[in-house]
Amino acid sequence: MSSQKERKVAARQTTSSRDVEWVPSICNFCSTVCNVRVGVKTIDGKKTAVKIEGNANSPLNRGKTCARGQAGLRQTYDAQRLTTPLIRVPGSKRGEWNFRPASWEEAYGYVMRKLEEYQVQPWEMSMVGGWTSCVFYMPLALSFVFSTGIPNIVASPMQQCVAAGHFGNDLVTGNFNFHDEVLADFENAKYIILSMTNSGVAAASTSRLVRFAEAKKRGAKVVVLDPRLSETAAKADEWLPIKPGTDGAFFLALIHVMLRQGLYDEEFLIKHTNMPFLALENQGMVVPLTESDEQGFPTSFRVLDRISGEVHRLPGYSNTNALDTEGKNLVPALEVPQGFALDGNKAKTIFQYMLEQTAKFTPAWAEQETGLPAATIERIALEFGQTRPALVDPGWHGARYENILNTRRLQSVLQALVGGFDTPGGWLMSGEYHEKLLAFLKARQEGKEVPVLSLPGLQFPLTAAGKFFNPAEWSHGHPSFAMAKSIADKAEGKPGVIFPAFSDYGLEEAVEGKLMFNGEPYRIKALLMNAANPVRHFYPDTRWKNILTHPNMGLVVAIDIVPSDTAAYADVILPNQNYIERDEPFLYGAGPATDLALTTRFSAVEPQPETKGTADILFEFAVGFGALDKFMETISAFTGYDLAEIKEEVGKATKGEQTFTQAIRRVSFKHHARALGQSPEQLEKTLREKGVLVVESKEKLMEHAAICRCLPVPTPSGRIEIYSLLLAGFVRQEGYRINWDPGLVYMPPQLNQEKKPDEFFFTYGKTPTVSYASTNSNNPILMALSKAKEDEFMGLWINPQRASLLNIMTGDTVTVENCLSGQSVRINAFVTEMIRPDTVFMSSSFGTENPLLKYSSGVGTALNRLVPYQVEPIVSAFKTQEFTVRVTK
Repeated sequence: MSSQKERKVAARQTTSSRDVEWVPSICNFCSTVCNVRVGVKTIDGKKTAVKIEGNANSPLNRGKTCARGQAGLRQTYDAQRLTTPLIRVPGSKRGEWNFRPASWEEAYGYVMRKLEEYQVQPWEMSMVGGWTSCVFYMPLALSFVFSTGIPNIVASPMQQCVAAGHFGNDLVTGNFNFHDEVLADFENAKYIILSMTNSGVAAASTSRLVRFAEAKKRGAKVVVLDPRLSETAAKADEWLPIKPGTDGAFFLALIHVMLRQGLYDEEFLIKHTNMPFLALENQGMVVPLTESDEQGFPTSFRVLDRISGEVHRLPGYSNTNALDTEGKNLVPALEVPQGFALDGNKAKTIFQYMLEQTAKFTPAWAEQETGLPAATIERIALEFGQTRPALVDPGWHGARYENILNTRRLQSVLQALVGGFDTPGGWLMSGEYHEKLLAFLKARQEGKEVPVLSLPGLQFPLTAAGKFFNPAEWSHGHPSFAMAKSIADKAEGKPGVIFPAFSDYGLEEAVEGKLMFNGEPYRIKALLMNAANPVRHFYPDTRWKNILTHPNMGLVVAIDIVPSDTAAYADVILPNQNYIERDEPFLYGAGPATDLALTTRFSAVEPQPETKGTADILFEFAVGFGALDKFMETISAFTGYDLAEIKEEVGKATKGEQTFTQAIRRVSFKHHARALGQSPEQLEKTLREKGVLVVESKEKLMEHAAICRCLPVPTPSGRIEIYSLLLAGFVRQEGYRINWDPGLVYMPPQLNQEKKPDEFFFTYGKTPTVSYASTNSNNPILMALSKAKEDEFMGLWINPQRASLLNIMTGDTVTVENCLSGQSVRINAFVTEMIRPDTVFMSSSFGTENPLLKYSSGVGTALNRLVPYQVEPIVSAFKTQEFTVRVTK
């Protein structure tokens, strides 16, 4: 057989034992969206999937896939698969598995009758999205809610990952979803620091792991901050068992040393960041000298030219500070002379203010916060600052502490100090991100609008969420319930949440009838859940059980593949197609791959006869709601697809000539084929053969589309923003609070641990075998792998120093009580030196309840039984470790 790189993926190939057809697909077991190929064999006249492996043509995962990806076909053949619509038996209670089979027509009719019976208005309904990668359902979910007038989406990735943590990075770089948009170039880095990110390279992302392995082969130094010796820390050159929640103090100390020792990329800071911008100090706040337009967007900034000594105005939005508004060359100064004044006011550069702000954050100070020796912190600052290229991993799963956004932001600032954006060994933007940014800049120059789903980085959530927040965007005048809750909080003098995008903030109050908007109750009476399992992956489980069983909740519809814990609370269950069974309605970029590429799924095996894809289910609801025309128009507006082509193809779907998925898929192929200058048939042939089409290599992209060097980023200024203009806007809007200080500050975790032998800091994480709270745990292969390491994966990690004081040994059952909320769980102990003595750790991967899930039910302990409902005030990200616990045998 030829080498992996030369194999023809998806072509029929003959082995010594049998014929296997390889069909390209995209893995759906986490947000990495690895390219895979499904081995299919005809058995007894029926196509059967027998193997899943990585696609060697993929620039993303390079032919590799993890244990979960390889075991994915077991979900297709799960004996507990949902294979027909189900309707709750009258008289049974939500939470009980008591359903009867129904036809699709009957199930849809039941839904429509319930909506009418409870007089559900559009704003009284919410969609809930879960573990299925949001890139796959986002185009249709957004189009569906806007066309039907539903201003509410609850999306688990926002409160767990995309807003929780990512937003801190976004404030510096202008990105949105780091999972899809940024790939840390481990393999070319010489120095790597990882913080709160075991998932990124040990338990979630094959694309990151293959690059991390190359880094280790090439001799990169790896430093891991983690209270326990995680899988990633075990591969590090240095494991730093930091006090939980204090990573921000560590990063501030590094910034302190690097700024004072001159260990930064001066040219990068001068040309591509807002460090040279002149600013004034006003009531303790730094205020850049800027002019703005009527919408508040900056039109110019001022800098001091180091050559001429004159003050120049820079364009408000640009990638470079080397040209002023008149096109003249200049070299902005990072520092101005003492006593420098402008318009009679003392002025300094942002750089100088950052020097002042970080003066107190010395390594000695950080030692008191983190528990790490000051000498170690200073040495690592010197090593990191003197090594090129160096990178700080941007992070994974941010829901931890109120300070997480600030901590992630500080990581981005460190990356900026070494100039590590779109450069080998730094943070590389995905090919699709570059494509969106190029299109956005071209449209901006031409005064045209960009389809919402094509907006780059922060431009997308600010535009999309802004529509949900604005009552004027909806004919009924209701914003999302999350924004209504924030408005109500502020009216009562409470802080509220500034940007509760796609959040469950306020949902419980809306269901209970306690949320008011414009003097009337804002009620939520119906939920449409797509692959969502909030009973397991939102906090706490009792909150969502109350939401789902409340008498005011008139209808709960679940779209799922297997009988999840949450599906047991539905009134109607609609059986979904598995990812290897379906053709995808859209073509996508290849996740965070740095090459510009296209990919999609092809159906490898026939789906279960009575199952449907989410696209077809939403289509049928749109028809039932009388919103099909609006649905098609919104899809066109959001995607940029030709409306006439959509209407033509969907028209065939309404006549039963094809499915809605097939209709949108045909339009998607036409749309992308036109852009590539080829026929849809040619494009489909290439993708069927290879699974991925590389349109432009990363090397070519970097020549004309590298951020900073060639293109501005989607921050307000177009530069990398050490000082956050967006947070400065929050200060003007909301008043000052340290959470949105636009400079460099420290927010200690809110943990008041008493010095008692049985009280501990609490941490958690995922295992390499199971996604967060996902029902893919009901998998005999993955569960066997998990049980082989049962103590480590399912036990409570506790250091022997403290375990001996409490008479606890490995295997003992212990009670873990939340000292803040009183919640408690039971779990077996795993006594190990691989964790700080003052900290315990448990996995988030287990604790399934539904007995129908044969392999996972009753195995392990559910994390969300221990975590109370706490959110931070910027994006309502969960604070899942902001407490201590008491451990007793």
